[in-house]
Amino acid sequence: MLIDIKKKRLIFLASYILLACLFVYLIKPVYLFSIIIVLVPPTVLNFIWLKKSKTKIFIFSLLTTLLFAPPVEVVARMANAWDVQSILPRLLGIAPLENILFAFLNFFWVLSFYEYFVDRDKEEKISKNFKWIIALYLVLLVIVTLLFFLAPELVGLNYHTLSIIILLIPGALIFYKKPSLLYKTIIPTLFFAFVFFVYEIVSLFIGSWWWPGSYLFPLNLGGNIFPLDDVIIWYFLSTPVLIGGYEFFVDDNK
Repeated sequence: MLIDIKKKRLIFLASYILLACLFVYLIKPVYLFSIIIVLVPPTVLNFIWLKKSKTKIFIFSLLTTLLFAPPVEVVARMANAWDVQSILPRLLGIAPLENILFAFLNFFWVLSFYEYFVDRDKEEKISKNFKWIIALYLVLLVIVTLLFFLAPELVGLNYHTLSIIILLIPGALIFYKKPSLLYKTIIPTLFFAFVFFVYEIVSLFIGSWWWPGSYLFPLNLGGNIFPLDDVIIWYFLSTPVLIGGYEFFVDDNK
């Protein structure tokens, strides 16, 4: 019975994304409102379905958003890796706050989805490793902030160097130590690859999101650049690494 309920809820989430993205495509709201329309309702609903792991997911998502997302956004903008339609003030004058909200929902929903559909939604117990991920976040934040003001030419890493530093190396270390975790990331990775692809394509065509830099595998979609690099890096690396980091530093690493 529980499996049947979860299947129905999974289908509902996927259906909502399709309908919400169609609605956004038709009315063409600003990027901030499209985030609220497409991502907020399923994220909140998925979070409500959880019973035991809400606090640790919220704390980890919030701290990751506050400490990790800003330096990554600043580096990405300095490298001209991506940009979005922005109506809010920009962090340090360059990083859109809309993407900070998007980052929070990305972390929050992926982990809520993982705990509900894949993991065991276990009792609230935060790993003793949690302090180390916070320390790493703070190091990254301090380094990027200092470089931004003292040597900004060093901040603009290209797209691929950025992905190696924040995704490939941490992911390789985590899954080398615990390869069984990789199997548990398959369903969330495939689901959110679908979510990201549909939302990004719609965002591209309504002018909410664009890729102004240089890429290894750029596609031309209706006169707009859509890099396959982004598909590989974000769709198929970020979700497993996020889940692996959550398991290793916050959850029980099982």
